[in-house]
Amino acid sequence: MRGKIRGKGEKSLLKGNAKAAKTRKNNRSISEDFTLVCRGIREFNKILPGQMRHVLFKSILSACIPLVAVFASAWILNELAGEWRKERLLFLCLFAVVTTFVLSALKYVQDAKVAVGYSCLFSAHEICLTQKNHRLPYEILEMTETERLREQVSGSISVSGAGMASLYWDMETVIKNLLRVTASILLGAGFIRALFTARNMAGETGGGGIFFAGLVFLSGTCVYISCKMAGKHFITSFEVFKEGAKYQRYGEFYTMNYLKDENAAMDARIFSQEGIILRESQEKCYQRFAEGKRREIRALDRYDGVRLFFTCFSGILVYVLVGWMALLGKICAGEVVAAYAAVTMFISALSELSEIITDLRNNNEHLLNFFRFVDLPEDLNGVGDNTEKGNTGMVEKEHDFKGIQFDHVSFRYPESEDFALCDINFSVRAGEKLAFVGENGSGKTTLVKLICRLYRPTQGRILLDGVDIWSYPHEEYKKRLSVVFQDFSLFAFSIAENVAASNTYDKKLVEHALEAAGLLEKVSRLPEGVNQPLFHYFCEDGCDLSGGEAQKLAIARAIYKDGDIMVLDEPTAALDPFAEADIYKHFGAMSEGKTAFLVSHRLSSCQNCDRVAVFFAGRLVQLGSHKELVLQEGKEYARLWEAQAQYYR
Repeated sequence: MRGKIRGKGEKSLLKGNAKAAKTRKNNRSISEDFTLVCRGIREFNKILPGQMRHVLFKSILSACIPLVAVFASAWILNELAGEWRKERLLFLCLFAVVTTFVLSALKYVQDAKVAVGYSCLFSAHEICLTQKNHRLPYEILEMTETERLREQVSGSISVSGAGMASLYWDMETVIKNLLRVTASILLGAGFIRALFTARNMAGETGGGGIFFAGLVFLSGTCVYISCKMAGKHFITSFEVFKEGAKYQRYGEFYTMNYLKDENAAMDARIFSQEGIILRESQEKCYQRFAEGKRREIRALDRYDGVRLFFTCFSGILVYVLVGWMALLGKICAGEVVAAYAAVTMFISALSELSEIITDLRNNNEHLLNFFRFVDLPEDLNGVGDNTEKGNTGMVEKEHDFKGIQFDHVSFRYPESEDFALCDINFSVRAGEKLAFVGENGSGKTTLVKLICRLYRPTQGRILLDGVDIWSYPHEEYKKRLSVVFQDFSLFAFSIAENVAASNTYDKKLVEHALEAAGLLEKVSRLPEGVNQPLFHYFCEDGCDLSGGEAQKLAIARAIYKDGDIMVLDEPTAALDPFAEADIYKHFGAMSEGKTAFLVSHRLSSCQNCDRVAVFFAGRLVQLGSHKELVLQEGKEYARLWEAQAQYYR
């Protein structure tokens, strides 16, 4: 699975993926591209339900408003050239004005809704991707390729307005021009009939056919040129922005994250790093964007120049053709206007339609990345709602908890060929305190994530009271866990909301958890106590915590949850010796009646545990009490203990 993530529907749509990544249109047929566009519309409707309706209405109105002017002008000219009936002229003028006003007002409303939808699209798009992230198996979420794929999907819309954003605008152009092509054919039907029946000065027919052939040739040429130029412009644009997300990441990191970060600012000042930081952001981001933008503008200028030439040339030809028909008396004054509008509208709409279809096919490059991401396999047993059902072995939290068994558990990361854990086999009794120790990379944190069901074992099972933990509904199993991760997160909520992980909480239990974690005295001195907001992102009166205080707050969160199983991964890494001693002094009270797993590099903490599991290179090499293991000279635990103890003698 290394370096490979495949969407579930991609094989049915595309063949030859290796070659596809190197070609402009991925070797896709028009029908395959049409299928991708249709799926894009369905996915768009999931992101912004009902928004495409407004695009449809706006497109219809945009196509109809010019037609009202064309028809009204033709009818008025015919009336002026004929009977001059004042009542009819007044009616036609009023009809044109009122209809145009009503349609324009409706279009204005739809314009506003489409614009609002576009402004909402970017945040809704990111929310959709974030929700997908939450449903991914954790081991896939951690993969480098998953991160890059998410980055490409986000970057395509935020940097270049491609993907779903381009589909949004392109669909408006497609619908509008399909209607314009249809209307121009209906509008010009009489003109085409007159063209084929027209006679030249010698009284012979056939001249009109030549003009019609020239018109068809001109239309085809305009369509071909539009497709070619639009394709070339896209190639240039795609080459510029395909790495746009990476460039943007460089720029944001160096200028907005790194330089403004107060911790990084210390290093930047002491080691005079400002110059190299700015140079990196210029070379890796802004200069590449500027050069790419210049190339894109040059390609666009060439495209606009060619299109302007053919527009002028087609306009001249249409004037000659319509004038010739008028001189022959085959069309009246009003029909001159309608005929000219029909021919120019047909050529313009067909050119725009061919251009936008080319753009849609090219935009599928970006949509495919989106589909690959949303098609990543989801962990239906790892996340979900309360309605999930396990197997018949499922039991309620209130039952008599007996223990956990690791049944020949092995785990390998998706991007690795080596096992991070190999054949882990031991049992833990209910209420037992077990410490995990070992060198960095020995598999301790990986085992913690397996217990928390963030990872699924590659081989073997973890049994809770004889039942595979993956057989329990996610919400039920999650209630059993009180966890402090090594890399924990706090949020810009109140202290109480951080402790309870909810906006509803029991204040007495919050204070009890803070007291057990040794943080209540500090919190009590704050102006708003447990209701004091953290950080200054949203509240000017928010408070900042030191590293040790933040770790105590994370411990308080685990205490408040009161799960059957307590997992502490380096819970005192940021604490001073007094605070650490205080935490371990109360460790027994905090974990009373609970099964506790403690990961620590400070082996003195292992004396507070019933047993110690020693890991080396992904294997369980020793298991016993601290007193038993420290006496086993030459073995891993004694070696680790001696490495620390020698400095305290």
